[in-house]
Amino acid sequence: MASLHSTCSAITILYALVLLASSMAASAGNLYQDFDITWGDGRAKILNNGELLTLSLDKASGS
Repeated sequence: MASLHSTCSAITILYALVLLASSMAASAGNLYQDFDITWGDGRAKILNNGELLTLSLDKASGS
């Protein structure tokens, strides 16, 4: 009987984790909503409809 109880508990925990992961993925915003780039002098860019942040280095200043 303990085996059945532990199996049910494991299935319940797995189900809860799947629900949590799917809700986090569904509520994820994009970088336009989450970030305000105020530094880098144009070397930080948000691309792909807010899904990609790129940073580039400046050879002269090293930043």
